[in-house]
Amino acid sequence: MTNPTRSLKRILNGRLDYSELLKPPRPDEEEPEPQKQTVRRRVTPRKVLQNIPLMVGLAIVVALFFLVLFGPLWAPENPYLVGTTTLTMVDGELQAPPFPPSETNPLGSDQWGRDILSLLLYGARNTLVAATFITLARVILGTVLGIIAGWNEGKASDHAIMGTVGVTSSIPLLLTGMLLIFALDIRRGIIVFLIALCVVGWGEIAQYIRGEFITLRQRPFIEGARAMGLTGAQTAIRHVLPNILPALVVISLLEMGATLLLLGELGFVGVFMGGGTAQENNFITSATIPDIPEWGAMMADSRVWARGRPWMVFYPGLAFFLAVLGFNALGEGLRRLMERGSFNTNFILSKKMLLVVGVVVAATWYIVGHVGPAPSYAQLARNFDGDAALAHAAAIVDFGDRRPGTTGNDETADYIAARFEEYGMQPGGGGRSYFQTFNTRLVEALSPPTMALLDADGQPLAQFTHLDDFAFRIDGHGGSGAATAPVTVVTFDPEQRQWPVEVFAGMDLRDQVVLVRGDNAPEGFSTEALIRGARAVLTIEDDAYGLRDQVQLAEFGADYGRRPTLPVLAITPDAADRLLAASGSSLAAVDSNIEAQKGQDPWQLIPLTSQAQIQVELSEPRSIELRNVIGMYPGQDVALNRELLVVLAHYDSLGDASADGVVYQSADDSAAAVAAMLEIGRLWHEQDYTPRRSVLFVALTGSDLDYSGADAFATNYAGPAATLVDVAGFSLARLASGGDRLEISDGPQRVSDLFERNASTLDVPVERNEPLSHRYQEILRRNLPMIVVQRTDSAVPLADDTLERLDAELLREAGEAVNLTLITASRDASW
Repeated sequence: MTNPTRSLKRILNGRLDYSELLKPPRPDEEEPEPQKQTVRRRVTPRKVLQNIPLMVGLAIVVALFFLVLFGPLWAPENPYLVGTTTLTMVDGELQAPPFPPSETNPLGSDQWGRDILSLLLYGARNTLVAATFITLARVILGTVLGIIAGWNEGKASDHAIMGTVGVTSSIPLLLTGMLLIFALDIRRGIIVFLIALCVVGWGEIAQYIRGEFITLRQRPFIEGARAMGLTGAQTAIRHVLPNILPALVVISLLEMGATLLLLGELGFVGVFMGGGTAQENNFITSATIPDIPEWGAMMADSRVWARGRPWMVFYPGLAFFLAVLGFNALGEGLRRLMERGSFNTNFILSKKMLLVVGVVVAATWYIVGHVGPAPSYAQLARNFDGDAALAHAAAIVDFGDRRPGTTGNDETADYIAARFEEYGMQPGGGGRSYFQTFNTRLVEALSPPTMALLDADGQPLAQFTHLDDFAFRIDGHGGSGAATAPVTVVTFDPEQRQWPVEVFAGMDLRDQVVLVRGDNAPEGFSTEALIRGARAVLTIEDDAYGLRDQVQLAEFGADYGRRPTLPVLAITPDAADRLLAASGSSLAAVDSNIEAQKGQDPWQLIPLTSQAQIQVELSEPRSIELRNVIGMYPGQDVALNRELLVVLAHYDSLGDASADGVVYQSADDSAAAVAAMLEIGRLWHEQDYTPRRSVLFVALTGSDLDYSGADAFATNYAGPAATLVDVAGFSLARLASGGDRLEISDGPQRVSDLFERNASTLDVPVERNEPLSHRYQEILRRNLPMIVVQRTDSAVPLADDTLERLDAELLREAGEAVNLTLITASRDASW
């Protein structure tokens, strides 16, 4: 008859005691007949149900298993994502945490305002998975060493193992664990915790297994196995190990309780898994908030509040108590069954066990894959709503012409600032404003510039497209004017370095449209062409970013639009080829002529039979104020919030620049990228996500100006983030159309590796290249450790970049990758 008092003591005592475990009878023992019958009696369901420790322990362990699986789904908030709360309104009064139990916080909060129920539910997974891993490692290590020692009784291996057990058991387990954790450097995280606790606490298991092997070696069936020719290893595995498997199950359960008790003790003395976020509040000048929800960390963080705020330490203590009680009770219940009944251990080694093992492995795989912050980060990233982002893009496109200086540009800036404020961003422009302003002077095309190709008789041959084929220039004498005249190609000696006025003597360009290669013509040749009678100047420019009008008087004191003016256009090589082809020539022929001209005549004129018709009508320069829109999520970790992550996209467009009245929407080039930033902000605000590093969201204007919003941000930013250290930047463009892969800059390698790693987590394909789509991105890369993110094959003619072309699924995929990268970089202290 089992003594209830002794059973209760074994259940409630977390310290291991294997003295009561069922042992096989000694070969020289004569057991009383009644006991032999008791041992052979089969276990019935009634006996199982009457085993109170077994049923209580099983109920608790099953509940803990479901808590590990589904606990995070029941939590009111995600501790990995939310920050701290310093002050909040409770019943009309402003209060500071810790908050007592309430409807908002059913179990109260800790001193940082974090919900204790959420910490317990998330912490169950981390605590119990860690305890299971430690327990299994101890049981395996103790079993293997015990087998070696028991099978080699009296030999050197036996003495070495038992000597080690004697040394380790002489030091308290709590102290040994602490010493190892600090020796391996606790700052290295959870892996140190696991390693340290796995290599201690196995001694009693090894002693028990050794004793059982020594006993079983003397049994007759061992002699029979040897007589059959089995080796020592075969005998141990086939005939000895099955006899101790039931006891190993009990040992594992009891060891689980002991491990949990040790984790609780370590937590109570301030040693816990994971790192922490350095923080300041009204009560503590500087403290560390555990960044991994775990029951031991909760004990460490709240023990000083035990008297004044008992709920803070009561609930994690209760969680440890119930868990230890459950595993100890289950172990005690199984021990009782083994005392009173017989078990066929062949089931454990049978094929039927594969199904059980498969279920356990699948559950373990899921649990291990969802331990730590990474799954929470990925879940938040996957909440990116492509349709919601597309709605932002549509709202931006609806503002119409968003060229700098237009009403549409101002309305777009106001819209973005309103969303930044709505999503809880702090003003980042300076002076409690979301705007970083800078003044400049611009000219404006009063009507869309035109350029056409005519034959010798003045009949139209081709119409060129503004900004796709040509753009106007205002430096020097460039400006308004109209011309219909024959085209003359002017080539220059590429080896000529000095161009005094005398060199141009005899050059007659009267009533001609001059065509030159930009990299071949002398600097400021448009002025000389005007003096020589030219009606217009066409300069061939091979610009990787596409041609854009020069509308800004960017440099103080520089020469712009000097009177008299003439049309000066930059044209693409393709447009030049079409123009030359009408006269039977080609750009390649012009280049050959330039090559042959080396060291010969300083200049040559090549008249064409075709004519060009050009018209440019510009306004007088006017002063305007442009605005970058900047929002900021400040980091909450005082050790990391001096580091800054920057996300940038431009919000302006080329607007009403087409001769046929088409408004260039720049839907993917700018609107979709800004929309992705806004959707990330909405998600972070909705989920109460708090970064540890500071994050700056920047919507730039004047992307194609000589002095752009990027220049103003990179060189003259004086907002609240100006003193922070830039650690990573992400320039977004063309995310919602194009190929199925994202294209990112190859460097800085640390930033590109971060993005590619996080994108692969979401199964988003990435390739590395140099995807610069705007000149301003070069400026940013010179001043920030920044990569450009866009889609492959996303470049299209300007008129085709419309809202209808945007794909919500592509935008969602890109947004998720950017979102996860930002979350990881803003939370992971080791990055």
